[in-house]
Amino acid sequence: MSETLTPRARHPWLGGADLLAGALVLGGVWVALPARWWPVDVVGTLLGAAFVVTGVGLLVGAPWSERAGVLVGRVALAVGLALVTLLAVTASHLAGLYGPVGRGGALILAVVGLLVVPYLVLLPVAQLVTLRKR
Repeated sequence: MSETLTPRARHPWLGGADLLAGALVLGGVWVALPARWWPVDVVGTLLGAAFVVTGVGLLVGAPWSERAGVLVGRVALAVGLALVTLLAVTASHLAGLYGPVGRGGALILAVVGLLVVPYLVLLPVAQLVTLRKR
């Protein structure tokens, strides 16, 4: 009895983007941050590892990869929006409370927010749009 095997959909650009995002999240948490704080370490490590696993699955066309991609996209979007919101609120607080010195700190937080948006907001949105059920 021969069964017809349907090839799994592969998503090479999305898998590669997930691998890149995973590497950047893990590098950002474990290399770029100057201090350790366990909530950031745990969430960042889990999110980065999930990006890497999903990226590999999407590259090879694993049967579970599209469902995992949707789940990781939703979680990453929630984390990204929360992080951008917290950075914006903190930047406005610093700028309003501490004058010129606070505006300098707010500028740094704004730059960090701009660096986060492509990988934790735009990529998850693209992933959710690409992997949605047709």
